[in-house]
Amino acid sequence: MLRTISLLLISFLFRTSSCFAAPEPALGAAGQLGFVPADISTAAIPAPARVGADLTADYLRIRNTPGQGLGEKEITELRKYKVLLVRGFLTGGYVEPFEVFGKKIWIGRYFNDQMEELKALGVEFGMADIDSVMLPEHNAAKLAKEIRSSEKPVILISHSDGGMYVLQALIENPDLAPKVRGFISLQTPFRGSPVADYVKGNKTFSSAMKRLLGHFGGTIESLDSLTPLKREGYQDSNRGAIGGVVSGLNMISFASWKAEKHMKFDTLLELPRDFMLRRGLDNDGLVPVESAILPGSDYIKLEGVDHTVPVMSADMILKFDRRAFTRTLLSMIISR
Repeated sequence: MLRTISLLLISFLFRTSSCFAAPEPALGAAGQLGFVPADISTAAIPAPARVGADLTADYLRIRNTPGQGLGEKEITELRKYKVLLVRGFLTGGYVEPFEVFGKKIWIGRYFNDQMEELKALGVEFGMADIDSVMLPEHNAAKLAKEIRSSEKPVILISHSDGGMYVLQALIENPDLAPKVRGFISLQTPFRGSPVADYVKGNKTFSSAMKRLLGHFGGTIESLDSLTPLKREGYQDSNRGAIGGVVSGLNMISFASWKAEKHMKFDTLLELPRDFMLRRGLDNDGLVPVESAILPGSDYIKLEGVDHTVPVMSADMILKFDRRAFTRTLLSMIISR
């Protein structure tokens, strides 16, 4: 529900705003992934410790085979691990009751198909205990504690900002490496999102988001942490540590984009998607493709997938088989 409210607010603001006609300078810069403010140096930035491989063809091949590569041998291997699902920004209403006019409502659809598939496979799983309105460092600490306390090694599947929490947890706790069998990052804004810049730069929406976050115990700084300025700064400051983590980690970054279909409502995130497209950025409606790939990690790039359908149903608008998607990614991680 929290995420639904935020998406509705974003869509409303984009619909009523004049940003498309005449963006402010700051918002024009926000539409340029890789735009780095003057206070962040770009000098002598080293290349990633390794060059990530494009696994898209492998993904499509495995996705189209019966069982998506999970035979008896692979399933037996998977059962040796616990899968931790790590959700992102403003997702609390999907895992706990949400109160509206005195009535408790539980949405419960976020990562639902992943959980159903893991249950069918007999694989232990859990939803990581994070606070989706708090800063990455807060959730990284909580996640590190959960990984450390797991009786089994873990396979981490994160969505959106959840991947930021995973990365920071692994950077700050290198002793966790032996306990992590694999990391599947779905659409994480490792280099930030221009949408966060847009929201932050609009006084009306920034004020509304501040009140929404405050109501649920969060702060506007959690939104600020998603801006390209903050994420590029974090990447720059931790480039060596990130390279070390990626070099020793079995990781796949999943990135996607949804091309515009004229005269057709083809995604719940049509307006922010189009905002970034008009600035030359292929994107999933919230995260540009290149932002979703952690430098040095192997990756998959898939066309036709927005930011919601890998973890939530929107079949009336955009169909996507989340269970086959999950089986394919687990098969790829367990075979490496």
